Amino acid sequence: MDIKLSTNLSSEFKEISITIHAPKLTPEVQKISQYIATIKNQPNQIIGNDDNKIYFIDLENIICFFSKDKYNYVRTKEGSYKIKQKLYELENVLEAKNFIRISNSCIINMKQVKCFDTSVLGTILVKLKDNTQETVSKRKVAQIMKFLKERGRLK
Repeated sequence: MDIKLSTNLSSEFKEISITIHAPKLTPEVQKISQYIATIKNQPNQIIGNDDNKIYFIDLENIICFFSKDKYNYVRTKEGSYKIKQKLYELENVLEAKNFIRISNSCIINMKQVKCFDTSVLGTILVKLKDNTQETVSKRKVAQIMKFLKERGRLK
């Protein structure tokens, strides 16, 4: 199905309004509607703290979220910061195409991935741009492989 997109910008408008015109409700129309609905709930920053200092961290600077010693953290190039959110809460609000859960204790930012190493049978190592690596849990291997195939990263 061809999709035609038009934008009408004017200072007359007081809010953003999106209208979808389609001959019928298709899976594509549903996906577009769902995606638009998630945009307004999408955070663009997260609050982290370290040594009694509070930091506002932009999502694009996040390498991963992880759990350690009963606490949750966010890792950036600058360091790791404790966060209040639980990983399952983050998983529900973060954009699925950019963030993916690879284990019970780790969510990675796909924009910070160098490569996926599948050289060891049944295991996937995620090598990140900060020269660290995370292991995909055995339970998540099939999901990650599906994720990669859907995005054309594996043939």
